Amino acid sequence: MVYKINDTPPTGKLLLFSLQILLSVFTATALIAQICGVELSGAFIGAGAATLIYSLITRFKSPMFISNSGAFVAPVLAALAAGGYTAVAIGGLVTAIVYSLFGFIFSTVSIDNLYKFMPKVLIGSVTIVIGINLMGFIPGYIGDTGNLGIMIALITVLSIALASHYLKGALSMFPFLIGTLIGYLVSIPFGLVDFSKFNGISLIKMPTLAFTNWTPVTFKDMLPIIVIYIAFTISAICECLSDHAALGNIVGVDLYQTPGLGKIFVGEGAANLATAAFGGLGACSYGEGVAAVGFSKCASVKTTVVAALMMVALGFLEPVQAFISSIPSCVIGGGTACVLYGFISSSGIKLLKQVDLEEQKNLIICLSLPYISI
Repeated sequence: MVYKINDTPPTGKLLLFSLQILLSVFTATALIAQICGVELSGAFIGAGAATLIYSLITRFKSPMFISNSGAFVAPVLAALAAGGYTAVAIGGLVTAIVYSLFGFIFSTVSIDNLYKFMPKVLIGSVTIVIGINLMGFIPGYIGDTGNLGIMIALITVLSIALASHYLKGALSMFPFLIGTLIGYLVSIPFGLVDFSKFNGISLIKMPTLAFTNWTPVTFKDMLPIIVIYIAFTISAICECLSDHAALGNIVGVDLYQTPGLGKIFVGEGAANLATAAFGGLGACSYGEGVAAVGFSKCASVKTTVVAALMMVALGFLEPVQAFISSIPSCVIGGGTACVLYGFISSSGIKLLKQVDLEEQKNLIICLSLPYISI
């Protein structure tokens, strides 16, 4: 890491690092909102607020970006059908309670005992599987652009690779940002940039927030939703452990120890309350943000906080929303899917290097997880 967790990059670099993180997490943040049918403005504000709350609870010792969760799409859709945004808010409260209970449990358990419950071979294998499964979204990013989209995605990937390898000094820290910009410029002559996004926009537009649409619900309607949220939260906890292990390996700090799993779980729980109240969605740690930290070699929490503030601003600033929305999906596919998702898997491989695969138990766990995920 060029900049460690507590470091403060110069203002110019700080803004560029933050923009790089924002671009890496933007697509999934917007996509989850669109899948669930909630307002984008509220989803952006919820994601930014979630990261800020998480950072505050973890005492600014973890550069993790928290945003809208794909893992919670099913319970969110069920909650919206059962009781609208009120049901989602109650679900977010349930998630916060479950996370806090696990936080209390893990705060009383030593890290050595944790690795007996969640061994490194399991966490590393889960991380690899998450990255590989995310790559399944690449055809969706290419969409109906066909071979042209594939070509631009590859140009974006190549630009990121060349920038990362050959550029020196400050420019070497922004390969993802540079690659995305090159992909964007190359897309313009082919008509892939949707400039209609800029039509009829205003500078500032008041967002639509979920809590402004809360309505009464009955306990009978909520009971099955509560059960669903408990089950999905327990599943999400495994992903939380994996993401923080991967980020810890990248930045060279055991995040399980500092800030500690107790604060991490409470932070993620509170983040779910924020996304439920503002955006009507669930929240989780983002592997895309983890990969962006690795590529930039900047672990500064201040960078993550500024990226979160930028995300909140997206809920108000229509021109910024329009610009990021105008980036062709094939460019995002090349940068986010091909590069960052691969980086997630490679961080899992790095963790497995600490595991003795000559031991049969570890080998079985490592080999069986990909088949279980399929």
